[in-house]
Amino acid sequence: MQYEQVFKQALKDAGIPTTELELEQQWQDILKEQGFEINNQSPFSPFWRLQTALVGKPAMQLIEALTTEVMPNTFVLLAKENALDLKGQGRNTERLPAVKAQGNVLFTRIDSTSELEIPAATVIQSAPVNGIVYQLTTLFAATFNVGESQVTALCEAFETGSAFNLGGGYYNKLLNPIEGVSVSNATDWLVSAGQNIESDDNYRLRIRDKFATLGNYHVDAVYRGIISEFPGVQSDNVVFEHTAPRGAGSANAYVFLEVGQISQSVIDEINNHIASGYHGHGDDLLIFAMPTQAQIIGLEMWQKPNTADISSDVTKFIGAAFRENSAYTATTCQPNSTFSFSLLATELHGQFPELKTLQFSNGDINAGVWLPVINQINLVNHV
Repeated sequence: MQYEQVFKQALKDAGIPTTELELEQQWQDILKEQGFEINNQSPFSPFWRLQTALVGKPAMQLIEALTTEVMPNTFVLLAKENALDLKGQGRNTERLPAVKAQGNVLFTRIDSTSELEIPAATVIQSAPVNGIVYQLTTLFAATFNVGESQVTALCEAFETGSAFNLGGGYYNKLLNPIEGVSVSNATDWLVSAGQNIESDDNYRLRIRDKFATLGNYHVDAVYRGIISEFPGVQSDNVVFEHTAPRGAGSANAYVFLEVGQISQSVIDEINNHIASGYHGHGDDLLIFAMPTQAQIIGLEMWQKPNTADISSDVTKFIGAAFRENSAYTATTCQPNSTFSFSLLATELHGQFPELKTLQFSNGDINAGVWLPVINQINLVNHV
């Protein structure tokens, strides 16, 4: 909908001119009413050009500001940035801040005959993903006791943002290698998901959901508002299932992240928070991680002559489409929707000019209340 035209029409209905021609006509009418007529109205007249500049153009700037900034910012649907913050504050709903990801990584060593300490502030990093290296740092020291070959350590991302919620196996290098020690992150490694400063779109949804709190009963919007206050969970990434899974009046909510997989510890935290006093009377709602179905992806690709092998980059781009990273702009899979491999192929061609031909062996994925995830990618590159 062209809201600017709606606002301009509102001004017209109030008798306010909205074009330069209408402004000039109103200016002439005012002059006539005051007994002051201009005979030389040629557009080339210096006097008339001066009047247009002094009256018409500033008035048009004001009208433009009214219809594109002031009037839209009076509505939650169209407000943005600071104006949307004011709308949210009026509903006692603050914009969510940026948060650093935290999670557990697994250190593995070859020789377990002696004690070994992994010190705090050890830096773990990913291989470059579209030229970006993501880094974590251990928050506490982790110690291998004698006979132990594996130990976990809690880490925090170097920076805020959901981009650090990488999928399993992405964090696999030590900045300063330790002989005989390797590191990796599991699929459900996240303890607290990272998030960016809340976008205007997600903030609007949460403000909208707050209006439902005026009712006497808890409804989807209320629970969506509660769940989406947890780091990394956006309002659009909460799916409700009203199939009475535990009898009449019961329901489930399934949650997923923009990047990475939500862990059971986060799900438990959400359930405990709701159970601690945020349930409506008689409500029976449980929160679950969105179920997943593993996919084996087959791809044959041909590159243009005399180009470097980009198999790894193509693999990571496919990973972005399946929510493993956000380093590439790819259309991501969604529950209750169709994932199109032909669209993925088009986006790969747009990202990598080195590609000549792509051929996926998969048909489109028709997801229900579940998300497709990658089990493995069988890629053959005919360089």
